[in-house]
Amino acid sequence: MALNDIASGAVNKKIVLMERNPMRFGVRSIFGGAFLTLGTAFAGVVGNAVESAVPGHGLGAVVFAMLFGLGLFCIVILNAELATGNMMMGAYGAAAGQISWPKALWFALVTTFWNLVGAILIAAILGVSAKYNSFDATNLVATLSSGKLDKSWWGAMVEAIAANFVVNMAIVAALFAKDFVSKFFVILPIIAIFVGLGLEHVIANFSLMTITAFAGGFDASLLPDNFTAGAVALNWLFVWIGNYIGGGLLIGAVYAWLNSGDEAYRD
Repeated sequence: MALNDIASGAVNKKIVLMERNPMRFGVRSIFGGAFLTLGTAFAGVVGNAVESAVPGHGLGAVVFAMLFGLGLFCIVILNAELATGNMMMGAYGAAAGQISWPKALWFALVTTFWNLVGAILIAAILGVSAKYNSFDATNLVATLSSGKLDKSWWGAMVEAIAANFVVNMAIVAALFAKDFVSKFFVILPIIAIFVGLGLEHVIANFSLMTITAFAGGFDASLLPDNFTAGAVALNWLFVWIGNYIGGGLLIGAVYAWLNSGDEAYRD
């Protein structure tokens, strides 16, 4: 099936669900935040164990990057909603004239809100779990969160452009994969690119930072020094903007343009 047909059908299905049954759309989006947070937490536990066993070589972050894509894989195969993917889908639909740009933007914002709800719910559970009950600022998840908060708003936004460009490379590729096994081997290595490079993805940051907050019990003595509500909110805002540019405009809108001409070439 051509990309135009896949994207058009997906946009129509998602927008109709959001408008006609917002609660079901919300639950699918909550699942998206929950699945990504569970994948992030698992990658964090394994990565932290590796880092503790072999300190000083950065292997924990490499393992984290290789496993992080499990969350996105679950979202794709279980038909949950992810804001950064919907940025691409909405922009594709808007650039193709299927929906308006304001509706595409609202679509991404609604998904983002419910993704955050899902991340908070799972992080709250994990905060009292055995794997995270001895959490402190030296945990890999905490150090990754701290590193993101150390970046300037401009640096975070620029990295976010690159991050969601990569994420939607994986999503477009997964659309063409024929079965779950193919999707698995498409998604994990591509997603590892942005995670391994330390780039910024707003829903991943929801996951990392809500886990950090709940596992640290909102206790400043157990959290990184730069982990404040203001710093977190600013990071999320500018990363969201960068993600919309990278995934929405540079992948979604550009692919819509690439497939809109009279030429025989179609994705």
